[in-house]
Amino acid sequence: MLLPTTIILLLSLSLTAAEFRDAAVNASSPRVCYSCEGINCQRTTRQDVSKSCNDLLDICVTVYEGFMVSERGCFLELSLAAQAKCAGPSRECQKCSGALCNNKGRADFQCLQCIGSENANCNAASVNLTPTQCAAPTARNSYCYVKSVGVHLQRGCALSLREQKTCLEDLSCSLCLPENAYPGGACNNYQLEIKSGAQQLLGLSLGVLSLVALLTLH
Repeated sequence: MLLPTTIILLLSLSLTAAEFRDAAVNASSPRVCYSCEGINCQRTTRQDVSKSCNDLLDICVTVYEGFMVSERGCFLELSLAAQAKCAGPSRECQKCSGALCNNKGRADFQCLQCIGSENANCNAASVNLTPTQCAAPTARNSYCYVKSVGVHLQRGCALSLREQKTCLEDLSCSLCLPENAYPGGACNNYQLEIKSGAQQLLGLSLGVLSLVALLTLH
């Protein structure tokens, strides 16, 4: 039977170069990791809960069911099922050795994240845009989005159920599944019609006229 310290050392060997680069922690102090289990991982009020690991050599871990976060915390304090999932390479387990580093979605949950008013390339489908890893979602499903904001486009990660519902109900917003992206790209790298200032003004005017008409009838 492997000792906990041996298990941690073996897990550390599977960390990527990027994860080691971000592992600047005080070796004399226990790591602090975000911590949740089950439904609490979907509660927005529980996203900042953290705890200090009991073992100085422990690492932070995020475990997923599909793209949904099912457990976060110090590896040695996770459930046995979560530890088993992390025993070998798996997209549903992400390990990191920095303080509070387990705040990301799955490594392949990547979306374009940009605002057209700050980056003109964001206003159109472009090979000059690079997808980046999204933060840990609180919703059961993970989506990328494209939406019209004024005369620009905005692209990003729809992490919460509220964000996803808001986009779904907005005619100027569109959702897509990250697993549908082409290799090396993002699913939200597509063109969405941007309404001109005149079109927006016309829409607003029609809305006001409709409201006045309704009020007049009453």
